[in-house]
Amino acid sequence: MKTSFFLILSQILIFSFCPPLTAQDNAQIGLPEGAVARLGKGSLGVIHFSPDGRKLAVSTSVGIWLHDPQTGKELELLRRSHIAHPYVFAYSPDGKTIASVCWGKPKQTSGVEVWDATNGEDKAILIGHTRRVNSIAFSPDEETIATGGWRHDNTVRLWNAHTGEHISTSRIQTQWGTFVTFSPDGSTYAAGDENMVHILDGKTGKHKITLTGHTKRVFSAAYSPDSKTIATASYDGTIRLWDTTTGNHKTTFTSDKESTGAIVYSPDGRTIASGTVNGDVQIIDTQTMQLKTTFTGHTDRIKSVAYSLDGKTIASASRDETVRLWDAATGETKAILTGYHRINTAAYSPDSTTIATGSGNNKVRLWDTKTGKIKNTFTAFTGYGRITIVTYSPDGKTIAVARPFSTVLLLDAQTGKRKGTLKHFDLIDEIINVIQDREYDITALTYSPDGSTLVTGLDCYTHEKGTVILWNAKTERRKRTLFKGAGGVRDVVFSENGERIIATGDWSEKTRVWDAKTGKALRTIPSDIPRKSSSRVLHSPDGTTTAHREQNGTVIIRKRDATSLKE
Repeated sequence: MKTSFFLILSQILIFSFCPPLTAQDNAQIGLPEGAVARLGKGSLGVIHFSPDGRKLAVSTSVGIWLHDPQTGKELELLRRSHIAHPYVFAYSPDGKTIASVCWGKPKQTSGVEVWDATNGEDKAILIGHTRRVNSIAFSPDEETIATGGWRHDNTVRLWNAHTGEHISTSRIQTQWGTFVTFSPDGSTYAAGDENMVHILDGKTGKHKITLTGHTKRVFSAAYSPDSKTIATASYDGTIRLWDTTTGNHKTTFTSDKESTGAIVYSPDGRTIASGTVNGDVQIIDTQTMQLKTTFTGHTDRIKSVAYSLDGKTIASASRDETVRLWDAATGETKAILTGYHRINTAAYSPDSTTIATGSGNNKVRLWDTKTGKIKNTFTAFTGYGRITIVTYSPDGKTIAVARPFSTVLLLDAQTGKRKGTLKHFDLIDEIINVIQDREYDITALTYSPDGSTLVTGLDCYTHEKGTVILWNAKTERRKRTLFKGAGGVRDVVFSENGERIIATGDWSEKTRVWDAKTGKALRTIPSDIPRKSSSRVLHSPDGTTTAHREQNGTVIIRKRDATSLKE
């Protein structure tokens, strides 16, 4: 009796003090030459377990991160220089080859790179879609690749996986990107077309069956392991099962959520995991089409779900910038993978120990410049949006944060608590802007050297007009408008002594200069011209490092030397 009590008590204590593992934001694998740290792992794409079940692959704007599927630990980064949004990829069934979306030629098109998963060498490149590729799938025999286009490229295509030779093209009518998925026996593949799904021949691409019945766009489809049934998930809130031979509708699961999205069959075919728009993962019994259980934890729409090869683990990727690993039997969270976000802007703290970054989901993150680890995270704004500019006050106590449109927040640099707001437009202004079809972005934000003044630059890109405004940093009141006229504002800086304000824009590359005290326009001299690419290359105040904001949405920190000074 005492032994049983002791065991029960031990389990309670272990459960209480051992919460789900949150994988550290260790983005320091595969650093570029000369880099000392990477901030962020890139914006999140889709997830797949490797065919041998030993790795979980997460695609991002940087490349494909490989994780231990039990602990979530980062194992490796497969870097790709041409990876393209939406970062979709597919494993070949033997796991030796990966096909991923890349930028194609001419501009605005995309192709698919087929490359060796072990050494990264290209095997073939698939070029033919006129817009970006939205989905990729290998046939089970590894001979064929299916790709689905996005919006204006309303096609699904078949390719020879070894040579890249184009096999067939089928046209669809969707306004959105289409998905493609092969049946396990390889005889057919499915492609989405608005509220319909087409079943096509897996060798020729010839149309066989159309599945109709959904009332809203079909987001994804999954074949049962025996290839006899296909499940389709729609924004109408239903998952429907269909006979793949006849196209007859079998049964329907109706979700109590707003809509369903990504779906996947378990390896034994007994359940379907479905991601919802509100971030839940629903587990559905395929025999009864009843909800078995719901996994909760994500805070935003599920983008991708996957079952492990043994069926014991489910992985889900969400727009909340995390990937979760779940125990498929209990729903317990095994690990949470973090760090998947796109960095839009960055700024050094005055003491050079911290870099503040702004990204999507309105998050401000503070990073240690030596280790590349996150020190703190603030949610600056509520609602949908992204942060476009961050800057520190000279004393390091305040972080000013801007997002598109008309608001700048002043945050406590330690706690993230709001200290003030610079609102450029009142209700009447907003109404006038709507009537006149004027859309403003805050494109520049900087403090004066003494911290008493803030300058904001606005770009009315719908009317090609710019504005430069001075604010009292303590009272948040507007001091004066320096400029309002033709041409957008791209950058605003103070001279080192704080006496001059310099703004650059699209005035035929013109630079404008004002007296910081009087607001009087001054003659431009060569020393007034700000350094090129200053928004992408930051120099630490102590002169020891530089931070490069990369095109892929990460920041690379390098020791400052002659090489790092080249822009």
